[in-house]
Amino acid sequence: MRQMGRWWSAVVVVAVVGTLSFTAAGRSAAGQFIASLRIAKPQAVTVNLPSSPGSNGTRQLQNMVGGMIAKSVNVLLDEADQPVASVEAAAKLAGFPAQLPRARTDPPTMIVMGAHAIEMIADRGQLRTIYAEAGKKDVALPEFVEGAKVAVRTARAIRTQHGNCPAPVANTLQNQIQGPPPPSTDNANCIVLVEGPAVSADVPSGLDMGPLMEIALELSGMSPIQAQAFLRTLDWKSTLMVSLPRNLRSFETKEVNGTPAMLLITAGRRGPTWELVWAKNGMVYVLTGYGNAGDAVPLGNSIN
Repeated sequence: MRQMGRWWSAVVVVAVVGTLSFTAAGRSAAGQFIASLRIAKPQAVTVNLPSSPGSNGTRQLQNMVGGMIAKSVNVLLDEADQPVASVEAAAKLAGFPAQLPRARTDPPTMIVMGAHAIEMIADRGQLRTIYAEAGKKDVALPEFVEGAKVAVRTARAIRTQHGNCPAPVANTLQNQIQGPPPPSTDNANCIVLVEGPAVSADVPSGLDMGPLMEIALELSGMSPIQAQAFLRTLDWKSTLMVSLPRNLRSFETKEVNGTPAMLLITAGRRGPTWELVWAKNGMVYVLTGYGNAGDAVPLGNSIN
């Protein structure tokens, strides 16, 4: 148990440092943190992501997986998020029609989240160490994985917000660590829908992304059983579109419009109370709410 505790502590440190390295404030703090421990590695990854409330969270799992595959990440495309005034404008800019929750009649606030593309050079030694320490020593990792190029492309997505939602918090180091402030009772009618295509990726045939996704999901707060169940509902390319809520308490398998879905329930006082995730016809849907989790599936069923 003590060895396992040391492993998870080390991985969490690496994950936090790697994730913080994706922002300017985070890179500075990560550098100071590593220096204070007198550790030469891991090196901070120099990646700039948009600071809008939609995009940083959505790329959380991508950041973790990228940090496990390689020591550095090259950003090929990094579009800014753009507010839009109508459903028609959102569809034109995103390249696909927006599906809205018809159960809500109040006007939405909409943002088209920018496309993003990154490229990495796989580090087999780093991957082998991560697999071994995570108890996945049997995962095949052929020698030709070393130095192989891995590319991940995230298309534009549409973020739709209904109700009295908490104001976006500043993208500071403290907010990244602590999360958003506790929502008020006035936020109970807030729902946020993020919809977009599953990521596209170029991955060498010898690199199994499943175990990496399991590790990333566990670092995000899931148990091994929860992570495996999640990946049975969504494949890894769809999962890379998802931002998991903090303080995950439990999950339930549901069905939305005839498609398997996962309802995630949180236990924390900060942020949303539930998140409903499903994929259909190549599109990924993440519906988040601040009110009663019993409303999640009816709201999801109304999205068309």
